Amino acid sequence: MDVIVRTVVKGILPFILLLGIAIMFHGHLTPGGSFPGGAVVASAFALVAVTIGIDEAESKMGEKTVHALEAVAVIVVALVIIYEAFIRQYAGLAGMFGLWNSPTVLTLNVVGGVMVMGTLTLVVFLVLRE
Repeated sequence: MDVIVRTVVKGILPFILLLGIAIMFHGHLTPGGSFPGGAVVASAFALVAVTIGIDEAESKMGEKTVHALEAVAVIVVALVIIYEAFIRQYAGLAGMFGLWNSPTVLTLNVVGGVMVMGTLTLVVFLVLRE
């Protein structure tokens, strides 16, 4: 790509990432959440992959990194489910805070956003390789 395109992408990339992260973190309060936030972050990675080339983009964030992020996200979801279903209920905290309080939904929004980001990033890399 042209030097101008690369420079513009370097300039707007932090704002795109910040917007995606903000959508993920505010999804439990406003419209949005895990899917729109993850899609915006994945679009930033797609923009980088198109701009600098798929080989260089995969060297910066390859499949193993994305799979590791998704694995951590799945573990966090499992821990939240175990906590909500068993620990809080048997500790007598379910009546005090309710089942789905804001920190739990926030955690699930962010983790879901990481899962969506990883999946869409892998799809973009796969399409660009073809």
